[in-house]
Parts: sequence; structure tokens; C-alpha cells
Amino acid sequence: MKYTYEIKLDVDKDASNWFVGCNRISKGMDWKQRAPKEIVDQIHGKTEEQAYRFLIPFLKEKYKTDKEWTNYYMAYINLEYKYKFTKACHKIAEITKKPLYRNDFTTFLTTFPRGPYNYELGYFLWPIDWDDPIRGFMHELLHFQFIHYWSVEGNPVGKLSDDQFDWIKESLTVILDNDLRPLIKWPDMGYEIHSAYRQELHKFWEKNKDFNKLVKFGLKKLPEYFK
Repeated sequence: MKYTYEIKLDVDKDASNWFVGCNRISKGMDWKQRAPKEIVDQIHGKTEEQAYRFLIPFLKEKYKTDKEWTNYYMAYINLEYKYKFTKACHKIAEITKKPLYRNDFTTFLTTFPRGPYNYELGYFLWPIDWDDPIRGFMHELLHFQFIHYWSVEGNPVGKLSDDQFDWIKESLTVILDNDLRPLIKWPDMGYEIHSAYRQELHKFWEKNKDFNKLVKFGLKKLPEYFK
């Protein structure tokens, strides 16, 4: 199987990330706290149309101002993907014991410190400035695999509420740990809100190294942590 990727900078997707990030709290994170207040004030509480009237010119100017750094980062992430992307794909297929649900993926760079994804179209956003982009790709690819193969009719995962599903989905990334060095640079830490649950899952993973069993264990333990 040949896997392919594209790395792009798209102003509309970048603007959407700013808008959603500054108007939504998720995974216990108030994302707008990570952005300059003078920018947030132009976005928070606005309609999408109002926010975009500010965001599109702002981002286009930002790309010009930061062109040298953006080009440097684009070269860096392309180099990381060149040497590690295919290995990362094979590793996630090996871990989940499932063929990848698709073979083409897109990474959109963003200037807002948040990384949403689109499972159906096989893309995610990765913030410029964040290191270890292959770990980021593997994190999202694991989400995609989990959604495709486990969140289906007949599987207990498919019966979870959206919030419960998000808890286990995000917490299963504990498998991206030190065992995967040097493919990744450091372990996936996840979100603070899931930390105790993740620790329990990781202890199980260290002993079993079986992703399907980890999912079943995670389902069993979820009620103890998701309140």
C-alpha cells in the first residue's frame, strides 16, 4: 500500500480554526486564552461573517509578515514527513491491527494553537510552531482508525454519548509513548482533563500491547472517570 500526503496553508481553514477556537470551550480547554487578547476581542462573540471580515485580511498580512518563519517551518515539516510519514502509517496499522481506512492525508498548517480534524476527508490542522509533527499525525490517524473501525453499529463504542466517545478517543493516544521513539520525539500527553484515566489506560497498555483489548478495558473503566 502506498500512502500519500499533502501539506498546505489555507487561509479559510486557518480562519475557521481561529473563529471556533475563540468561541468554543472543549476538552476542558478555553482555547482563546492561548491567543493575544487584542485579536480575540475581534473574534469572540461575533458572528462568523463578522469574524471573517477581520480574520481574512489579518491572516493574509500575518503570512506576509511571518513569511520567512513560515517557509522555514514548511521545509521542516516536509522533511519530517519525507522520512517518517510512511513508517508512521505502517505503525498505526500495526498497532490497531487494521488496514488504514484511507491512503491519502492532508495536513493544513494553522496559526492558531489548536488542531481540529476531519475524519471523512482525512485532514487535520497542525499549528505552526508546534514540534514533533509526526506524533501529531499519528495522534490524528489513531483517531481516524478508532472512528472508522470501532465507532460502528454493534460495537459498544458506538453506543457511547458524544462526550464519552471523545474521552476514550482522546485518551487512547497514550499508546504514543516512549516505545515509539525515535519515530516520535516525546510521548503524547493528551489533555489535563483526561490525565487520571490516561494513566490507568497506559498501565494496561504497557502490560498487554493489544489495542482492541485496550479499547475494551477503556470502556470498562470509563464510568469511573467520566462523570
